[in-house]
Amino acid sequence: MVAKIRKTLQESRTARWIVLILASFGMATNYYFYDALAPLADLIRMNLGFSSSEYGFFVSAYSIPNVFLAMAVLGGIILDRIGIRITGFSFIFLMAAGGTITAYGASDYFLSGGFGYNFMNSFWTSYSPALKMMSLGFFVFGLGAETSIVVLSKVIVKWFKGKELALALGLNLAIGRLGAALAFTLSPRLIYPEWTTAIWFGALLLWLGLVAFVVYMLMDIKIDRQVKIDISDPEDEFRWKDLKDLVTNRSVIYITLLCVTFYSAVFPFLKFAPDLLMNKFSMPRVLAGDVTSYLMYGTILLTPLFGWITDNKGKSATLMYLGSGLLIIAHLMFALTYIEPRIPIVLLGIAFSLVPAAMWPAVTKIVRESKLGTAYGFMFSVQNIGLWAFPLLIGLVLDASNPFYRSEIDEGQFNNVQASEMYYTGSYTDRKGDPNQNMSIHINTTVFEDSISGNIAWRETHMVTTDSHGEFRIQLGHGDVISNVDFSRLNQDIGYRTEIIISRRNEDLLIFDDPFIADSRSSADDEQFFTGEIGPQHQHLFESTVRGQIFLYDENSGEKVWQEGARFYIERDGSFEIPMGYGRLAFADPRYFGLHEGSYEAEIIKPLDYTNAMLIFSLLGFAGFLFAFLLKREDKTSGYGLEKPNKEGSS
Repeated sequence: MVAKIRKTLQESRTARWIVLILASFGMATNYYFYDALAPLADLIRMNLGFSSSEYGFFVSAYSIPNVFLAMAVLGGIILDRIGIRITGFSFIFLMAAGGTITAYGASDYFLSGGFGYNFMNSFWTSYSPALKMMSLGFFVFGLGAETSIVVLSKVIVKWFKGKELALALGLNLAIGRLGAALAFTLSPRLIYPEWTTAIWFGALLLWLGLVAFVVYMLMDIKIDRQVKIDISDPEDEFRWKDLKDLVTNRSVIYITLLCVTFYSAVFPFLKFAPDLLMNKFSMPRVLAGDVTSYLMYGTILLTPLFGWITDNKGKSATLMYLGSGLLIIAHLMFALTYIEPRIPIVLLGIAFSLVPAAMWPAVTKIVRESKLGTAYGFMFSVQNIGLWAFPLLIGLVLDASNPFYRSEIDEGQFNNVQASEMYYTGSYTDRKGDPNQNMSIHINTTVFEDSISGNIAWRETHMVTTDSHGEFRIQLGHGDVISNVDFSRLNQDIGYRTEIIISRRNEDLLIFDDPFIADSRSSADDEQFFTGEIGPQHQHLFESTVRGQIFLYDENSGEKVWQEGARFYIERDGSFEIPMGYGRLAFADPRYFGLHEGSYEAEIIKPLDYTNAMLIFSLLGFAGFLFAFLLKREDKTSGYGLEKPNKEGSS
């Protein structure tokens, strides 16, 4: 009976695929959080005051554990010593804790003097507490993330060894990259009601990934009691004594340098890609995230195809050569042209599918099986040096290339703007101070109470075209997109009428039309709540959550003052309560929010010039192309057979 139970559990397809789902979900949450902040780069700069170099420092904090603490090596040793379950739980916990610290560092609670703020403000005072706290969080996340990838891969090997292992590992990677793609798609849509909502959502996913791993642990404990599965693989061990042989092998050096230059031209680029699309191509944030995600979606589809080609047709060296060439072309398109940006993104997706599909199997031809673990560990460690260094470099290059992208309007200047019916004239120049003529650009404007970096009263985006002198004119309070308004500043001396319209079954239903009465609670934020009651004719909506549009109209003139979309709950008696200013803002009339009088300062942020930064990525592509060429030439003399099929008997 015991033998029968053991056999059933060991051979259970259902159990194996449940494990695959749990492990892949954990992988996807890892990939998701790693890329979730990329579409928020401009919001990080505007809300937290980060420079581009500080943003690059924050991004690079992820790779510090692998560069300076050798976690690529130590994580494997820890995994071998204490096993999958304890190692996995510990490092996935570090991931979740790091994600939470990162989100906390951007939160209003921390920025207003919450726990840890004074400590973070006590050293390196030239850097903001938010930068230090968020970098600490991303460091802790990176500390757990890379070892977690190894652990989750081992989980799949343990349960699928001798069965559908290649398929399971391929699906695991595909689901992980799906997580990265969703980060670019979802983060821009999660910035309401607060922009940090997108970061907190990513942190929540990491905790759900930990819960999924706990579920896996329960299954794993049960099967370990019933059957012993041997996953020991001496080839995976990192051997210091083998390094000498590797670093004297020219093919290993060439493929390692190709690895570091290629991945440094892709992953750091993705950290800046949505911001590039918003700045150079004036794309809305959501569209910029969607377009960036095409790269990841493409790899999910194309990497298996190119893997099949290398297995059955060969040409690994040629494919690496081709992929590096596409990388150069794509980055030069971004640097020097205004071509439709989806074209270079698609080219990058093809390159990012070609090179990994050919490179990693090629290592097995260059290095003996007994040294594969050492070779992969060596390549991975060198790769992380690039992932650490190049975000820092790109941030520094962006700052040096854009000394005039941010303009401050002090209180006296803002008084002049108020006196001129809120019109402001500015200029958009390059790093040399020369005007950018006849260029369509986005201008982000933030109005602060009292001082720059004070409470935000108003935030908007203008789409304008510079003139022959590089100048533009905007009217503050009348942006093409209004993204943030402090509702508590609404003039309460005027009477307002409220309409609430919800959409039900493809029809708009007016459920409330009465005077607006604000309920100001005693709180640090002086939040405004609107309470009301729906009539009995809408009783079918009682005790349910609805989504609707809230309109405020001036009772005297009938002009629309405010519109936002919100979700709210209707109680059993028809009453409801809505916190105003926390939904998706659709319209606000600045005349009712005091912008025309009072003391304010403002910040005008013009587009960043990404030309030099993209040329850096192009140079990485040229370097990778050179190493691919040298690798292909070396293969002709060394006879590793990189151009031959991976499968024996294929042609």
